[in-house]
Amino acid sequence: MKTLSGIFKFKLGMLVAIAVLAVATYRAFAQTPAEPPAAKAKFVLKIKEPTTLKNTPAEFEKVLRNLRTQLYDIDMVDEHGQHQKIVPQHAKLDIKTDKVTTSELAKSAEAGELTLIQTRATQQVSSMYVSDIKAVVDQLQ
Repeated sequence: MKTLSGIFKFKLGMLVAIAVLAVATYRAFAQTPAEPPAAKAKFVLKIKEPTTLKNTPAEFEKVLRNLRTQLYDIDMVDEHGQHQKIVPQHAKLDIKTDKVTTSELAKSAEAGELTLIQTRATQQVSSMYVSDIKAVVDQLQ
């Protein structure tokens, strides 16, 4: 049986090192899978009426940011009636428009020609994991 020459062993070692480095680089720069749409979430928590928090709003936001599935839309209202919209960080868009086209129906609504019959707002947290829903429910009184 023949033994491998030193140059061949060196080239084989370099080839293995390059392959390991390529795999490590690919895994390091691989994109995380996109969030599934909220409609495909297994669990949905709908908050239909204003609910008080057990802790501070900052702690509640921290719990939301640490959820495994980032599919939530929350409207926080403080004691002075000020609204604060809480959405995942990746959902915030910075869109600048130079020209806005408005329909005639929207213009007539601004003028007060239309009357709203009923207004409903549902805040929700959707997730693929029941632990996410439990974490949010634990923050509510």
